[in-house]
Parts: sequence; structure tokens; C-alpha cells
Amino acid sequence: MIAPIALFALAITVQQPPIANPCANGYTENIWDPRFTPGQRWSYRARPLDQDSTLTITKVDYVPALGTVVQIMVDHVDFDDKPGDRPHNNHRTEYFAIRRDSLDASALEMIGISQVVGQPNYRSWQTNCAGLTYGTTVADTLTTLQDEYLARQYPCVMQITLDSISSGEPKRFTLTLTQSIVNDPFPLRALDGHLTFRNGTPVKDAGIEITAYDYYRNPHPITLKTGSAGTFSIPKIPLGTYDFKLTLDGFQSQFGTLSVTPKRPSLSKLHPEN
Repeated sequence: MIAPIALFALAITVQQPPIANPCANGYTENIWDPRFTPGQRWSYRARPLDQDSTLTITKVDYVPALGTVVQIMVDHVDFDDKPGDRPHNNHRTEYFAIRRDSLDASALEMIGISQVVGQPNYRSWQTNCAGLTYGTTVADTLTTLQDEYLARQYPCVMQITLDSISSGEPKRFTLTLTQSIVNDPFPLRALDGHLTFRNGTPVKDAGIEITAYDYYRNPHPITLKTGSAGTFSIPKIPLGTYDFKLTLDGFQSQFGTLSVTPKRPSLSKLHPEN
């Protein structure tokens, strides 16, 4: 008699690997479903962040390995604020595929019928229908998609050349600027900087001055110094454009324009002090 553990090990050994893309084996488009029909607009159990959000059914398919898959469009989605904030930027529209049982657990009331719109990412879903079909509720799926969106907040890495005051010899530095969305209802970012010599050694005590201007063109500078790790941080800075100044003992200062955008910061028009 083969022990149960041995049978279990044997089953693992002979088990077929999962199909990478179940759609490759064929699926049925535009099936009938007793509850969900393309064009229906539903209220659903939305995140507090997505105030007034609704979802619209755009397509209903059947994949043997997945079951019924519903393509949906979700409006009034907020990816720029964080859970707990007062909704402020809920202007996004998200399209994704969801398992029928997950949609069934999310949908509340059918509130209208609209013209069926296309699903812009449907072709991508066909090539990866397992990975792009979500088995979580609409609200939890949006949280996952928001996390992916926030992870794509790209850093700005640039080379900066400072000229020695005594010899005029240029020396290269690397400045990295990264930003993250802060827990605030307004379009604010946290901005972090890291300044190093070309070989990666941190630059300590470099002066950073970032200046905003009000309606009357009065300057409002933020003055910082890099620490022992070559870093500086601004906890909250609004989206916008600022004057930027970098000073380091023994080198000519550099001036430029700092832009803080929804996706990433940038530094342009760098020039030495006149």
C-alpha cells in the first residue's frame, strides 16, 4: 500500500503545468448571462475614495478554464489620492476583466442602460486572459491597480556638472529626484533628492533652494541642505513649476527649473551662476 504522502508526492510529480493563457485553447465571445448584459450601468460597493463611481458592462465572454469573464468600465476612479483622503481627483476611467462571481459580489443596483463602448485593452486581455482577469471585488481590484500606478512614479536621474571656482575644472555629480503621493486631498507630492559624486559617494552639505511665487510674484523659497547620506526631503510640495538652485562650497552654483508633475519630477534649463 502506498502511503498517502507518497501518493500526494506522485500527484505533484505527474500534475500538468497550468495553461499560461487559457484563451489560447479557445473561448466563447458575447455569451448570454442572466444578470449582466453589455450596456448595463451599475452601482457597486465602491471604495470611499471613488465617490459617485459606477461601472458599465462592455462584454461578457466564457473561458473554459476561468468561467464567465465580464469586461467592465469603471468611472470616477481616484488613483491620485490615498484611502482615507477626501476624494479629490476621481476623474479616471479604468477598464478591466473580472470573474463573474467577483462582479456579482460587487454589483448593487442596475441604474441605467448606455451605448456599448469598446474595451480598449481587450486585445491585451486575449493574450494574457489568466493574468488580466481579476478574481477580487471591483473595489479591491481598483486598489491593486492603484498600487501598480503609484509604483510607476518614475524618478528623475540626471548628471550635473559643477565648475570649480578656483581651477574652473568641471566635476560631475548625479542628482536623483523621486516623488510620492502624500495622504492629502490636494495635489501634493513628497519630493526626495539624492546627490552623489560620480563615483557614488554622497555629497554632504550641498545647498538646495526651491522657490515658488505667489500671485504677486513674491518669492517663497524652501532652503535645505543635504545630509550625510547626500539626501534631502520636502514632505509636501504642490504640483507646479519652481526655480531651483544648487550650491556647493568651492563650486559655481547651478540654477534651473524644477517641475513637479503628477507622474514624475524633472529638472531643466540648468545653467551656472552668471
